[in-house]
Amino acid sequence: MAQTQESVAGLWQFYRVMAFVVGTALAVLFFVALPYEYILGHGKTTLTIVAWTAHGWLFPIYLIATFLLSQKLRWPLGKTLLIMVSGTLPLMSFVAERRVGQEILALETVTAPSTNVE
Repeated sequence: MAQTQESVAGLWQFYRVMAFVVGTALAVLFFVALPYEYILGHGKTTLTIVAWTAHGWLFPIYLIATFLLSQKLRWPLGKTLLIMVSGTLPLMSFVAERRVGQEILALETVTAPSTNVE
């Protein structure tokens, strides 16, 4: 049982980091880079091209983290896909990460061994 909880904890941490990184990157790109490129009319710059490319490499890692966690927690396909899609909408990966965290916390509370000694 301890091995399973440790592996869930490791996958949870991996997912959590990737959700934060992808969410932050997408928010910056959406709220800073897009207005800079199109509203202010500066067009594509080396910085925005690098930022979009970095996000393009990070997002598949987020998908892998989500998939691995979903397999460990035996999520249904629909839930897994919904959490994956949340990484494509600005700020939604933060919401998804919060809800997944609440689920894992509840799971740990249920599966934690009793420490009461009588």
